[in-house]
Amino acid sequence: MSQTRGWIELGENRAARQAIQRVLECVSAQNSRRTINPVFVHGPAGCGKTHLVNELVSLLGQQRPDTVAYVQPAREVELADREEDEPGWKRADLVVFEDVQHLSERTAESFVGVVDRCLHRQQQLVLTATEGPAQLTRLPARLTSRLGQGLVVAIAPPGPDSRREFLRHRVRQRRLSMEPAILDWLAEHLPGSLRQLEGAFHRLDALAAGLGRTPTLADVQDAFQTDADIQRPTLERIVRRVGRFFQVDPVRLCSRRRSREVLLPRQVGMYLARQLTDLPLTEIGAYFGGRDHSTVLHACRKVEQSLDQDAWLTGAVRQLHADLA
Repeated sequence: MSQTRGWIELGENRAARQAIQRVLECVSAQNSRRTINPVFVHGPAGCGKTHLVNELVSLLGQQRPDTVAYVQPAREVELADREEDEPGWKRADLVVFEDVQHLSERTAESFVGVVDRCLHRQQQLVLTATEGPAQLTRLPARLTSRLGQGLVVAIAPPGPDSRREFLRHRVRQRRLSMEPAILDWLAEHLPGSLRQLEGAFHRLDALAAGLGRTPTLADVQDAFQTDADIQRPTLERIVRRVGRFFQVDPVRLCSRRRSREVLLPRQVGMYLARQLTDLPLTEIGAYFGGRDHSTVLHACRKVEQSLDQDAWLTGAVRQLHADLA
């Protein structure tokens, strides 16, 4: 698939791009039987889900101009289904519903029927969301089970190596002269989504234009230090991100309560705090409800043991680590 607008294949998005490529080949060949259906792509905002969808539709139009593709935010499906004319998705060969996480409970119920009708008609269905079907616990189980019955692929936030490769790619595209040490520093100190990295690159480009010369590492550090400080992993950021992922109030993670629904998220938070900060165990324990260092060690061991046995937890910890690193 093409690498337009600076978006390139990286380790974190390779599986998703391969899945979209299979969809493209299947629909282009007009196969009556869909080999993978539905395809569910999930990842945090800015990781490239919408770009992949647009790329799929664009390439499909080039290969088979007669193919009908339909793309719509999932939350608007119910309104479309009420129109007097037949909704566009009912006539499409490829149907894409984006941002499934924004479905309301009422709309989610009708969305089950939409998914069923698409699958029954052998329409190729692609859906996107910020989290996988198993994490969309607010939605009805009969919907999430359907969303997860095909191929579910995740796009993780880019790690340091991918951030570096992305920046190198953009520098080559713009034919800029930039010391490798500058890109190394930015990759290590500016974690975030590809969209955020794209913004950082434009700032780097503007910095070079404003200076009228190639920036030095000191120039870049001076310009981006505030951003680097904001992105540095802190206990507050870790707790807030873990709470959002597990749908637990961060205040509860830092309380002394021992309720079952808080136990795992709190252990994951302690594990990530030990992995991502240089803070002593006593300080980590104190932040998580006044616990001592032995409790933090126990939590870290429990998470490490579970990572060898629980694929879902492994994926969750990997995503959280990438979000915060």
